[in-house]
Amino acid sequence: MKKSAPTIDVLFDSPVRVRVLKLFLYNPETSFESQTISKILNIGSAIANKHLRGLKEVKLIDQKMIKSKKVFKTNPDFYFYNELKELILKANPASKEKLIKRISSLGKIRIAIISGIFVNFDGARADLMIVGDDVKPAKFNKFLKDLEAEVGKEINCALMTVKEFNYRYNMYDRFVRDLLDFKHEKLINKLKI
Repeated sequence: MKKSAPTIDVLFDSPVRVRVLKLFLYNPETSFESQTISKILNIGSAIANKHLRGLKEVKLIDQKMIKSKKVFKTNPDFYFYNELKELILKANPASKEKLIKRISSLGKIRIAIISGIFVNFDGARADLMIVGDDVKPAKFNKFLKDLEAEVGKEINCALMTVKEFNYRYNMYDRFVRDLLDFKHEKLINKLKI
């Protein structure tokens, strides 16, 4: 008897469910506790547990006990695993328009470049580079935490002042040059590089 496939509406029933899906599909080898998922995705534990139960029911994730703690991990034998992973990896992890608006509100931003996870390029030195002045650390940290919760993965981000960027750019700094030479997209480019 052939096993029946879960219906697609179970997988994409809310924006929060999509964030949970991204977390597991971007990190297929990682086991997560419920509290860790709540913290990473910036959602309440009751909401996290609801979505974990739903994904466990359709067998996208497995639940195990490790050292008397309940952990969840991606099930690579899930009926749609390869298709779902490909879809999640190809889709933009965040709206570019919203991203530009959120980055612009951080300070006097002159450059914002996305690479890595945002353009499906595994070899990137960073996922996001922001160049600007008057960026408050607390505001930047909140932005990064919220973005990671939305994307479902830790974001490798570089933040530089305009002076630091100009120095590194003119000195042919390898990090800056690699980011600019390989697959990337400029969201903000007021310095016309």
